[in-house]
Amino acid sequence: MHTNFIKKKLVVAFILLFAFTVGYIRETIFVVINSVINDYAFPYNPSYLEPPAFLYDIETGNLIKIKWFLTFVFSLIFFGITLWLVNFYFRSKSYNRIILLTYSILFAASLIITLLGFLFNQYESFYGISRFIAGLLQYPLMTLILFTMFYFVNQLYRE
Repeated sequence: MHTNFIKKKLVVAFILLFAFTVGYIRETIFVVINSVINDYAFPYNPSYLEPPAFLYDIETGNLIKIKWFLTFVFSLIFFGITLWLVNFYFRSKSYNRIILLTYSILFAASLIITLLGFLFNQYESFYGISRFIAGLLQYPLMTLILFTMFYFVNQLYRE
């Protein structure tokens, strides 16, 4: 029993380390792309990675589209990591549904706000809140919040 407990904790630690590593890689990619979009001089970015030359050949509008695509991809990755972690630790279909619902609601809210910005020709005004909501989906924060919430709910019902 004790060995399984330690093994379970090590796997959770590995999954969380993996989530933070993916988060760091995501942040580095976006900082490098932003440095090209905003024409910041190297070494602007805290990761001190010089942007690859091919990024300077891509039009700004296309770089922004690439960022939106990457936002979607990283959101899916963190959705998967969250499901992996919670399903491994708790094995609860209801928790999986809550994760799906949470990610779906946040994604839909971000998308609707973005579309409203385009509809009213006020994209810049709506961008901040849309970006904040989308940001929740593509960092380890949502993974930690949901895992912690499920952990404490589980502890309450154990007693």
